[in-house]
Amino acid sequence: RKWMAAVLSPEPEAGGIFVNFRTPKGARKRRFAITDAVGALFKYVAAEAEIAGDFDLLCGFPPKKLDPADTTALESAGVNNQAVQVKVRG
Repeated sequence: RKWMAAVLSPEPEAGGIFVNFRTPKGARKRRFAITDAVGALFKYVAAEAEIAGDFDLLCGFPPKKLDPADTTALESAGVNNQAVQVKVRG
């Protein structure tokens, strides 16, 4: 998994990047450090959202698949205050 090396910083109490995840089991919200990479979103979903198996993350309209190997900082990735859909493969 390409995102395994991503750093998942502790959740900031204020500020940062706010993401609303839409998972098959309901919505989850989390703040991320602005310096976390896109891969941190994948690491969070794998660890906290109880997703079994492989999954994709889609953001924006029309939905665009996020790249788990993307090292772009979340501050520049266009995900702040966005809904990110978790789509389980298979």
